[in-house]
Amino acid sequence: MIQDASNPDRSRRRLLGLVGGVGAAGLLAGGLPVARAAGSAQAAALLAAMDQATSIRQGDGRHRLYVFFDPNCPYCHQLYLKLTPRLAGDSLQVHWVALGMLTASSLPKAAAILQAPDRLKAFETNEHDYDFAANGQPGGGILPAATIEPATRRLLQRNLDIYQSHKLFGVPVMVWKQRGGQAEMFVGVPSDQQLHAILAGLA
Repeated sequence: MIQDASNPDRSRRRLLGLVGGVGAAGLLAGGLPVARAAGSAQAAALLAAMDQATSIRQGDGRHRLYVFFDPNCPYCHQLYLKLTPRLAGDSLQVHWVALGMLTASSLPKAAAILQAPDRLKAFETNEHDYDFAANGQPGGGILPAATIEPATRRLLQRNLDIYQSHKLFGVPVMVWKQRGGQAEMFVGVPSDQQLHAILAGLA
C-alpha cells in the first residue's frame, strides 16, 4: 500500500533531499536522457505498462507522450510549462500519470486531482497556481483532498506500482514511442533543444 508521506522510507528521504539540492535543469538525472538506445528494454516495458496507468490527458493530438509527475514537484511544473504551449493543433497529447510520493501533501493533492469532476481542470489548477511556500518547499496549487476515497487510493497505488516495478527514481519521467517503433524515456527536464528533438520524433 502507499506509505504515509509523514513517515517516508530512506529512498524517499533521499529524493526529498535532492529536490532541494538539484538545479533547475532536472531532478536526479540532471536533465540527461536515461534510455536513448533503440529498443531499450526498460523503456519498452514501461511504455507497454502505460495502458494500465491512470492518467490525465492534455491535448488532442495524434502523438502521445506519457509523463510521471508529482503535484509538488518543481521540475514537473517546469516540464508542464514547456509542454503546454506545444499542445496547440493536432500534433500532441500528453498523458500525465499522477504519483503522490514527494511530500506529506503530495498524495492528497494527487487524490484531489483524480477525484475532481474534471480531472484536467484540477490538474491545470495545480500547475497554474504552483508556487513556493515561505519555507521554500515546493507545492502545487490544488487544495489537498480531505478524504482519499478507496478507489482513488487504488488508482494511485497502481501508478506507483508501475513506477517502482520499472526501477524508476526521480520525476518527471517521460516515455514515448519513436517513429521507428522503439521506445525511449527521459528523466528530468529536457532543454528546449532536447524537447524539440523528442517531440519531432514521436510516433
